[in-house]
Amino acid sequence: MTGPIGVAARPGTGDPATRRRDEPEPDGARDVYAEAVVAFEEVALLATNERVPLDDVLRRAGRRLCELLGVSRCSVYLRRADGRFQGRVGYCAGRRDIDAGVRRLVSGGEHDLFTAEVVGSASPVVVQGAMTDPRTIHRTMRRWGVRDMLGVPLVVDGEVIGIIYMDNEAREHLYTTRDIRLAQAFAGLVAIAVRQAWVIQQLAHHARTIEHQRTILGASQALYSRLTHVLLDGAEIGEMLGLIAEMLGKPVVLYDPALTVVSWAAPPSLALAGCPGLTAAQRCLPQVRRVLADLDGGSSSSVLRAGPELGCRRLFVRMVVDGACAGYLELCELGGGFSPTDAKALEQAAMAVALKLLAEARRADALRYERADYLSDLLHGRRDPARLADEAAALGFDVQKRHLVLRLRYAGAGTGDAASSKRRDAVADAVGRHLAADTRCVAHTGIVGEDLLLIEVPAAGEAWEAGFRVRLATAFDELARVHGAVHAVASEPCRALADLPTQAERARELAGLLGYAGDASRLAFARDFELVRLVNQRDGLAGAQRHAENLLAPLVAHDAATGSSLVETIAAYLECQARIRSTAAALDVHENTVRYRLNRIRELSAIDPERVDSLFGAYLAVQVLRLFGGPAGLSRSPIAGGGPTDSDRSESKEHDVIFNEPEQNPGSAA
Repeated sequence: MTGPIGVAARPGTGDPATRRRDEPEPDGARDVYAEAVVAFEEVALLATNERVPLDDVLRRAGRRLCELLGVSRCSVYLRRADGRFQGRVGYCAGRRDIDAGVRRLVSGGEHDLFTAEVVGSASPVVVQGAMTDPRTIHRTMRRWGVRDMLGVPLVVDGEVIGIIYMDNEAREHLYTTRDIRLAQAFAGLVAIAVRQAWVIQQLAHHARTIEHQRTILGASQALYSRLTHVLLDGAEIGEMLGLIAEMLGKPVVLYDPALTVVSWAAPPSLALAGCPGLTAAQRCLPQVRRVLADLDGGSSSSVLRAGPELGCRRLFVRMVVDGACAGYLELCELGGGFSPTDAKALEQAAMAVALKLLAEARRADALRYERADYLSDLLHGRRDPARLADEAAALGFDVQKRHLVLRLRYAGAGTGDAASSKRRDAVADAVGRHLAADTRCVAHTGIVGEDLLLIEVPAAGEAWEAGFRVRLATAFDELARVHGAVHAVASEPCRALADLPTQAERARELAGLLGYAGDASRLAFARDFELVRLVNQRDGLAGAQRHAENLLAPLVAHDAATGSSLVETIAAYLECQARIRSTAAALDVHENTVRYRLNRIRELSAIDPERVDSLFGAYLAVQVLRLFGGPAGLSRSPIAGGGPTDSDRSESKEHDVIFNEPEQNPGSAA
């Protein structure tokens, strides 16, 4: 035994009648129980009062027993879950409080035979000469000055729930049979009172705990309920964080799994100028890593202590989405200390924020798949053009902008669907990082070994195109190095989404030519190799005719709708070696009218009157359509001329003031 007064016991040696035969006989059981009852009344009153701590009841019981037996000291122990007895309180007549020393002690250990006898017999046991008795722990007896000792068990329903160890400090004491019977009678009553006091206080403790938990749950549930309502109403993350900060009265910070600040909010009363979240240097501190490890290990919340390096205290909660960490929610101890409800409320708030993150992730995934399907249908012409235009805005496609297709090919036969999808996302992100602010990658899809990216570009212009080529070349170098891209082909920009299938097919044909030309990694622009692609067509004139019809189709449609002469004008312009004055004479119109029509041709079609390669492709298209009896405006020779139409005259009058330039060289029309 390690208690101050506990002594090892040896079974069969504790009967006082066999150890002290000269002891006087008891005065009678009735007198013994009468004295025990009188002494017990005071203890019983304390035991029934739930406001009196259990230790006060135990101390009063020990003191009254000391007074009954005429000894000066006692210590009271209660049974633990492991079967040993923990010191709770002590009493020593005329001395200071000895509770602190008693609480450090435990009886009933392996060598504590005295306590074992008390428990085994469930009756008082006496030890005389405790410092030398083989049943005691001599070191403990000497330290506490124990000479003779009485161990009195507290028994309820045959179970020893506690023990009162008694002695006359540093003096011998003879325990008579009457003393032992009186102690046993008193202890029997006290044991019931102790059990009752323990039960009452346990019930009171449970009631307080339940009330405390109810308060915490009520506050946290109120926060969760409000967050759920605003979540269902479509609130964004920032609005949800603002509500959390308002209800808890402290700043709240949202981090991603890498502990980078995503968003934050603070009560307006704090007037914070900047985010109170962890800086990049603070995230690397050991104490921060320990808190994260604690959360990752399963803790519902963890507090990061304040310090010179961290400033205020911080309460962290880990958010989980689909079994993986989705980030962390932090409450900063600014504007007031943490309350008992903060941890649970922040946990509930983290659940709501995690639901929002999950919804956003699912929506982003669904939108990505929808955009990929839409792009695939665009490139392969699977949907009605009118339907494509109706769905474009909802999926983030601006039908008013120009778009081009970037086709990427990789070495080998390709990888699985999951790996290809992950690579495609990474490729789209890489390309997007290199593009200018007015250019963006709006969607991507692909097949085995190839990725198709749709890139939104600004209006046509040499300045834009020059910068785009440089940026795309830099992006391709990264793709070749990191992802093994072999060939990349950028199509001509399309003025309408319905033109994408044609441009995608031309990009595919050019990609095939690049593969035939060699294995070296390279980036090509469809405009630079359009004539080579036409020459390589396997279907001869039929393919050339389709190319011509596609190229001139916007002009033919515009002429049919407005009665203008754009097809005739481009044909005359080509016949006149791209000279505006000669074209005007051939068409019998003003030079400004020719300039106006050339600008309209540039806006409506893929023909750029200022580029030689574009004019060459247009010249080929005009010749092919003349061969097959093309649309009006190509059937007669432009050199023969013809009278100006009413539309021509109105165009000339409208633009005489705007265009008033001298004759220019071929290919330089304004």
